[in-house]
Amino acid sequence: MRRTSSGRRAGAGAGGGARFAQGRRFPYVALEGLNGAGKSTLRNSLEKSFWALGMDVYTIGQHSWQSPGAARVILDVKERRRAHPPERVRLAYLDDRRAQGEHILARVLREVPVIGDRSLVSDLVYLQALDGIPAAETFALYRRHGVYLPDLVIHVDVPPETALANLAKRGRQRKPHENPRHMRALAETYESVLWGKGVEGLPPVLRHRPAIAADGTSYTDPADDIAERAFVALGLAG
Repeated sequence: MRRTSSGRRAGAGAGGGARFAQGRRFPYVALEGLNGAGKSTLRNSLEKSFWALGMDVYTIGQHSWQSPGAARVILDVKERRRAHPPERVRLAYLDDRRAQGEHILARVLREVPVIGDRSLVSDLVYLQALDGIPAAETFALYRRHGVYLPDLVIHVDVPPETALANLAKRGRQRKPHENPRHMRALAETYESVLWGKGVEGLPPVLRHRPAIAADGTSYTDPADDIAERAFVALGLAG
């Protein structure tokens, strides 16, 4: 396994890349949802499914952190350290998003599939729900500048109460937005952005609902083979 500051590549041999000959790039799958929804669990499952096809996998997070100026603004926003004008925030997120495309995705997608643990969708949702910056305007800016879009978005959809219960079980310190009011706002914004009509031109989306245990936490529902559904959507099944 090879690790870098911007992502992780892991795999179990070669062979599956043959179906992506003649210049076709590999698929880019983005996992989206609330903190505590179960995205990391799904990412691990998808990695194993790609390995079963003989494909290495490269995983990335929401941000590239390749631009120091953009990184400072993004951290100010995410950690509530300092307020910035909405246009400066949008441009910082755009700068980071373009850097991720140019320095990571453009290169890696020629070699292996990419799984994004968050993506530009998180930019749209979090900036609208927490900072009042309309998702449609942010997405229009991204499209004008040719930002990379995932081939498929998987929405890991759990109630805010379940996400908070999962976070409590992890025992780590809460982030500023990890409270019932903000998590409800984020859940509602995910629903409107991914499943409503407010943002046109987004990639295809699959909804994945983990099962809820008696203690309020979630676990993978064995009846929902989300990896199989994703591979069908990507044209990799069979």
